[in-house]
This record gives sequence, structure tokens and C-alpha cells, in this order.
Amino acid sequence: MDVERIWPYVLPFPLEVDKRRAIWRVLMSRVGLDIIRNLKIDEKTYQKELISTLPFSNKSIIRLLKRMVDAGLLKEGLEFVDVNGRKVRVKWYVPTPLGRWLILFVRHPDEVPQSLAKSAVKELFQLYIPSVAEACRQLGLSLEDLSTSLNESLLREMIRESPKHKPRVVVYGCLALDIYGVLEEFPRLGEGVYVKSVRQMQGGMGANVAVALARLGVPVAFIARIGSDTAAAVALRNLIENGVDVSNVVVSDADTPKTLILMDREGRRKLLIVATESCALSPNKPEEASLAPLEECSLVYLGEVFVEVAEVIARTAKKLGKKLVYRPGGPYMRLGLERLRPVLENVDIFIMNELGWQALRNHTKEELTQPAQLLDYGPECIIITLGDRGCKVYQEGSEQEFPVPEELKRRFRLVDATAAGDSFTAGLIKGLLEGLSLEKAIKIGQVASSITCSRMGSSTSLPTLEEVEHAMNELGISLA
Repeated sequence: MDVERIWPYVLPFPLEVDKRRAIWRVLMSRVGLDIIRNLKIDEKTYQKELISTLPFSNKSIIRLLKRMVDAGLLKEGLEFVDVNGRKVRVKWYVPTPLGRWLILFVRHPDEVPQSLAKSAVKELFQLYIPSVAEACRQLGLSLEDLSTSLNESLLREMIRESPKHKPRVVVYGCLALDIYGVLEEFPRLGEGVYVKSVRQMQGGMGANVAVALARLGVPVAFIARIGSDTAAAVALRNLIENGVDVSNVVVSDADTPKTLILMDREGRRKLLIVATESCALSPNKPEEASLAPLEECSLVYLGEVFVEVAEVIARTAKKLGKKLVYRPGGPYMRLGLERLRPVLENVDIFIMNELGWQALRNHTKEELTQPAQLLDYGPECIIITLGDRGCKVYQEGSEQEFPVPEELKRRFRLVDATAAGDSFTAGLIKGLLEGLSLEKAIKIGQVASSITCSRMGSSTSLPTLEEVEHAMNELGISLA
């Protein structure tokens, strides 16, 4: 069904047959239609005004107005007005909620102020909810299924209406909802504690990298399979508002992964990831991970994507000559090198943190003693992030360590490191796209990450290009 061809104001007709017939008589009457066109939506319309304005007899106008009152379209009333020093009774009408919708029905949408349209849509929705709930109860329908259908439609409309552009970077990854909770101290076993404040925001490593790149001025497209719940709408809206192209995002009937981030008064964190089998963790098949944008971009970021799908993306990127950065995250590291090998064969830069490296070692059958061994499987560069200690870089015949400059640590005190790796990776990619050396690109990544860590939140903490440039100038960090 083509939604663009459907009138945006749908009428909730009454159940009573007599009232429905009365409404149809009004709509089929020229007098009735002209009255509707001249009725005021949000204030009184006086009978005298209609009689003096419309080219019909008084009797015809009064008869149609009475019919509209009987049909539940209008409410009528009387008031006294002063006419030449004499009190005169005048009759007025105001539309009921149903009448408001009938007025909207006969008017072109462009004639309706946006503020009025918004309130009318809300009013209609509130009018329908009790009826829909009752119909579900009587017919044995699932209200949850209808709610999912509504969310799916809203998400697809958000995607359809979102801005599109030619991307320099295509990001494949996961969209999630981060839920921040602040408490005095973590509970002991079996103990309950109050969470003092809660904030919800868009999360997911891949989605965070996409937003971080967009804030650094990089045209970016995000490709993922997302859920159809309200959490997906919250997270997707943040991507769109930050200028990320989401036109190739696939909406499914799954749930959105959620990360519960608990922080105590000393800033310590505990993360609980709710990602069941029913969650939209990744495109389930290559067809859901659109490959067409790869032809337009300069670089591909591959994040938390099922290995079978990631292999196809990586192979395609390699064939098209695109630089590929692979950062799959901890759960994928626990699959072991044997499972990741088909992807690594096509990777240029492989990024992981210390925990990810240990997980990969522990779940790989052959012995891994040094990250440099991974170079034999395809990547040209291995980067191990070390938190506030910087990172280690392994390339053919070399091993380098890049500590975080002390002036950065002093200038940006640690508050929340949740999105540190996402911000570092985006800064690194920004530098590489500008033609900088790996060493200089790492500097940009470290500045972006330091700013991020000084703020609370995940996607909300990611800095803009202006903030990164200002910090570098302020601290004398040169790319020369």
C-alpha cells in the first residue's frame, strides 16, 4: 500500500447507524460541506456568521447545523451579546473531536497549521486506543502485535524521510539503547539498592562510531538490522539528528539490545547487556546488509556483525579496493580465530581492547602469544587499545606503543569511559581519511577519546570536530 496516497486524517466514525447516516447526509450536501469549510476548528462559530456568509437560505443552514449536532459533530450553545445597547441571544457551535476530524477531512493538509495537525493526530490516537483495546479483547487479538506493527511503521517512515547522502565511510554494526543508572554503591549478593537517576540514549558500538564520525564532519552511512520497539525509535532518532544516513537500515520484528550501565558515586561501572536470541544483534543474512553503498565510500568500518555476514562484507570491500577497519567486540572474540579467519583475510586494520585480545587467545585452538601473529592472517595493522595508557600497534616488522599524552589526562579527567573505544576509532578513521599517517591519526583518536571520557554518556559524549581541533590547539598537540 502506498502510504503517500492515503489521506492523513482518518475519520473515527461512530458505531450508531443513525449518526453515521447523518454524517453521510452532511457530506453529500453542498450546504453541509460549505458549513464544514467555514467552521472554526478551535473556537466558536456563530450561527449568524454562517447565515450571513453562505449563499443558502436560513432554513437550510439551520437544518444542517441541527443535523450536525444530532450526529455528534458539533456542540451548540447560547450567549448574550450587546447590540446597540440591547442584550440579544446568539447561538454558537464548536466542533467535537469527531467534528474536528471532519473539518480536517474536507480541507487540504497544507491548509492545516502544523501545531493543530499535531494536536489532532494525538487526539485521534487517544480516541482510537480504547476501541482498539476493546476489539482485541473481544476478538482474541494480541495488542502487543498491533503495537509492534505501529512501531515498525513509524520506524520505516523515519528511515524513509531521513536525509541521504554519498558516504565517505560505511559503518556496519549494532544499534542499541544504553540505560544509565546512578547509585550510591553496588549491592552485595542478595541485596537491593535504589537507582537514583536513569537516562536513556542511543548506544551500540557501531552506531556510536557512526555518530562520532558524523560529529567529526565525515559523511557516514550506518547499516544494521534493528528492532521494532520504542527503544529502536529513540536510538534511531539520535542517528538521524546527527546526520547519519540510515536509508539502508532494516527494520525487523525483533527487540532492541539494551545495555544497563550502573555507576556508583566513585565512578566505577558495571555493564549488563540484555541481548537475547530475539534481539536484533546483526543482519541475519547478506541481503540485509546492503552492499551497494560500498561502491561510493572510501572506507568501511565493520563492527558487531555475524561472522557469516561479515565475511561477505569484508570480501566485497576488498574486491572494491576499500580500506576495511574491523572491530567486532568481545562476544565475537570469544568465537576464536578459526571463526574470524575468513573475515581477517580481507581486513586492513584490526582493532580490539586488552580484554578482547585475551578472549581471542583463550578461545583459539592454536597458541597465540603475541598480537603480531594475527598479521599472518591478513591484516596489515593490529591495534590493541589500552584504556588511559594509550594503544599498541603491530605492523609487519614493528611494534609501537602510543601512550596518551599526560596533558590530555590532566585536561580531561575521567568520568565515563563507555564510548572511549568508539570515539578513538572514529578519530583514527578521520585522520586516515585526511591522508595522515597512522601515528598522526592515532593522535586525533586519543584527543577525541579523552574528551569523550570526560563526559557522562555514550553517544551524547562524542565530541565535534571543532571541539577536537580546539583541544589540540589549546594543548599544543601538533600533526606536523
